[in-house]
Amino acid sequence: MSLDGFEWSGNPNIQLLIASNHILHQHSLVDAFGHISIRHPNHSDQYIIAGYDPGAPALISRVEHFIEYWIDGSRSVRPNAPKGYSERFIHGEIYKKYPGVNCVVHSHSEKVIPFMSAGIAIKPIFHMAGFLGGKGPPVFDVTKLYRDVPSEQYTPDMLIKCAFSGSKLAETFLNEKSGAEVPACPVVLQKKHGFTCVGETIQTAVYRAIYLQKNSAMLKEALDLAGGDPVNVTYLSEEEAQGCAKMNKLTEDKAFRLWLKEVEVNRLYRNDDGIPDSLPVGGMQDDV
Repeated sequence: MSLDGFEWSGNPNIQLLIASNHILHQHSLVDAFGHISIRHPNHSDQYIIAGYDPGAPALISRVEHFIEYWIDGSRSVRPNAPKGYSERFIHGEIYKKYPGVNCVVHSHSEKVIPFMSAGIAIKPIFHMAGFLGGKGPPVFDVTKLYRDVPSEQYTPDMLIKCAFSGSKLAETFLNEKSGAEVPACPVVLQKKHGFTCVGETIQTAVYRAIYLQKNSAMLKEALDLAGGDPVNVTYLSEEEAQGCAKMNKLTEDKAFRLWLKEVEVNRLYRNDDGIPDSLPVGGMQDDV
C-alpha cells in the first residue's frame, strides 16, 4: 500500500506509527483527541499524521488512515486528501523549526494540565524523567496570542490551528542557540490545553510523553505528602537531570518493546501492517 507513491507495506516507520497511536491510548495520553506524527522518512519536507476519520488513535489500523502534509504551511500533499486535524500546525511548525525532530506527540493529559492551572512547575522528581531538565519544561499560553492572530483565523478555543500560533508554540521550546537541530528541552506545556513533546525517533517521543505523565502523577502525590508546598519536594538537580536524560535515551528501547507487546495482545487495537521483526537494542554500558 502507498501514500503519494511511496510504498509503506512492511515499512517499520508506519508499523511503529500505528502502534504508537495505540500505546499512547493504552497509557491514557490520548482518548478521542490527541495525535502523533512523523517526518516523512523519504521526504524531509513532509510529515505524516492520521486523518480526522477514524481520528481516535485507538482506531488507527492501516496506512490509509494517514495523510501526508507539506511542512511549509501544513498543506496536504494529495489534492483530494480526506479531512485532517485542525491542529496539524503544531506538527508542521515544529518540523520546520527543528530539522532534527522526526516525531511529535500532542496530548491533553489529565495528569499534566492541573499543574499549569495551579501555577506549579513540573520538574523531575525521579530518574526516569531527567529529560525534563532541572527547571522543567516551559509553558506556552495561547491566550496571549489572540490579539495577534490574523482575524480570519481567530477563535478563542485554545487550539493551535494556524501557522502563526504553531510557530509561536515551536519557538517556546527552549533553544540554547539559533539554528539548533533539536530543542534544548523536548517538552512544552500548554496552559489550559495539554502538552507537546518531540523526539529524534518515535520511540524517544513516546517515551517522553509517557514519563512526563508518570512524573506528573508522582509529583502530585509528593506535593500532597508535602502539604502542597513545592518547596518541600525534592527534585533532580540540573546536573542529575542531564545525567539521567542520557540514561533515559540509552534505555528507552526496553520500555518501548514492552509497550509494543501490550498493545499487540490487546483486542481493541488493530495493526494491519504488523510490527517490526526487530528494533535497535540500547542499554547502559556494562562496567566490565
